[in-house]
Amino acid sequence: MDLTFERGEAAKPKGHALVYFTVSDAPGQLWATYLIVLPINVDVTKYVPPFLMNQMGELGPKDLSAFAFPPAPEQVPNRDHLNELADLRDDDILFGGALPGGADDVASAMFNVNEMLQAYSQLYSANAPVSIAEPEETEDTSGAGVNEVLYGLMSESDRLGELTKLIGRLRYAVDGSEDSLIRETEDEITVLEKHLPGDMQVPKLVAAVKTSDARGAQLAALYLQRSYHLVQEAFTELGAVEREIEELEAES
Repeated sequence: MDLTFERGEAAKPKGHALVYFTVSDAPGQLWATYLIVLPINVDVTKYVPPFLMNQMGELGPKDLSAFAFPPAPEQVPNRDHLNELADLRDDDILFGGALPGGADDVASAMFNVNEMLQAYSQLYSANAPVSIAEPEETEDTSGAGVNEVLYGLMSESDRLGELTKLIGRLRYAVDGSEDSLIRETEDEITVLEKHLPGDMQVPKLVAAVKTSDARGAQLAALYLQRSYHLVQEAFTELGAVEREIEELEAES
């Protein structure tokens, strides 16, 4: 994924960036979030409840290496406001384009943010000094039990947020043809799927992401949106999204 830098340089990403989006049906509105790539690796096991300590071997520094907050963009006053914030904090500014589903489509917006986060994090890691670059990974032999426990403790909305994050990572892996990351992410999604309602059609969502084309990205965003409507019991919106999915799938 190519990133559009409006402040800062792709060759020297700062590791913290304001990302803003426009909305096609609301000219003049800007929506933004903040990306952070941590310069220090985090030992996650130091910050979990004691009863989970013996199961945390699977979580490593990568799990908290980068994040976006808020997870979906929030409206900001104007571009001058973003410029002032970036000047004050010496942030990069990235333009994320128009939100395809509009500001109210939280699932699609989170998907876009996660794609940008993955790309920005990788760009930062590729250009970071050796002293803070990501260390070489060692083979993990601890199994997937920790994810089973963590997903079981999450609320349904938290599981949806985790699914959105994993789908963003899978999209990045597919675009970069990173087979090991694709397998790893699919395994995590498989574990998470056990804790989601069966009617969320997660396999179809994964298949859409793996097509690696514009139609697949659109289908993936629609399937995510469908999942949120299911959990929120927004059946009118759910019906509209399902019709869009049917129309798009009929084009193949």
